[in-house]
Amino acid sequence: MSRPKLGEQKAPTQWPSEASAIIKNNHDEDVQVGKCRRAAYFRLLLDSFEFYKEKYSFYEPLVKQLRLQYIEADPYLKWIWRSGNMYEDILTDLSKASGVYIADQVAIYIPGYNVSGKIDLVTINPENSKFRALEIKSVYGYNANSVLGTPSERKKGNLGTPRDSHLMQIGIYDWWYAAKNEDFEQSLLIYGARDTGRYAEYVVSTERQGDEDFIAYKGNSPNVTAKTITKISIQNILSQYKYIQDCLDSGEVPARDFEAVYSDERIDQLYERGELTATDTKQYEKRRDQIAAGKSRVVKKVEKGDWQCRYCNYRDLCYDQDNNPNQL
Repeated sequence: MSRPKLGEQKAPTQWPSEASAIIKNNHDEDVQVGKCRRAAYFRLLLDSFEFYKEKYSFYEPLVKQLRLQYIEADPYLKWIWRSGNMYEDILTDLSKASGVYIADQVAIYIPGYNVSGKIDLVTINPENSKFRALEIKSVYGYNANSVLGTPSERKKGNLGTPRDSHLMQIGIYDWWYAAKNEDFEQSLLIYGARDTGRYAEYVVSTERQGDEDFIAYKGNSPNVTAKTITKISIQNILSQYKYIQDCLDSGEVPARDFEAVYSDERIDQLYERGELTATDTKQYEKRRDQIAAGKSRVVKKVEKGDWQCRYCNYRDLCYDQDNNPNQL
């Protein structure tokens, strides 16, 4: 799994899998969804420095630092990625066996934003002879319920909620490729659980509202659900790609979009909004009450952070060993 890939470096591009957007949360605050733009910037910088060494020669000190502090994915994560590829292969083989296979790994490129990607699978609908672009994701364990729906939710005819990053990826494909081709109908986002065999299939499209195309989804199988129009627009996503490229060309390092460890003030806010888990809420209240009672020994404070930082290859560049932010 660690064997290097051979061949020459292709021209660097940005990826649909690194899509991001800035939307309003339920408290009317701007929040980032999808990939951290700083992480996407670092990945693009390393590729661009190799391909355009003269143009980006001023980045040499930062590139050396990136290479030195880059965190390689551990074997566990590599197995997870391979398992995801295997699930994709299974569905591709099944589509061939059932006679609906058209193509796989279909390349797309969005000029003007230098974004390239590959559609996992294209199939044909036997009922209307229309093609469909498919994005395939595998999940497992307890967290799979968030996208598949819990057993209770599924019995009631509901499903889960697709992840923002996955919606953006297939949303880009649908908007740029499928929606412009009369031979295609709306795209599909498919989740499959590697451990239980459960799956969830969502129809994904873009809905024009004013000057923007918003990503929408609805459950298609095993339950049909109502359409949900998200707050994520294609134009918002594209503006983030432009921001990253502008930062690369100017030498500006983007700010962090996520936090490795939340401040005490952030934890207080999460508690007041009822956004801590039941376990964290109990711990928070116990500590608060112990401090109020003047006890010398109290339970440790609730510690939370964004998972994006925990699994980031560039975490050691952003934070020191005590999770204090580094200055770049």
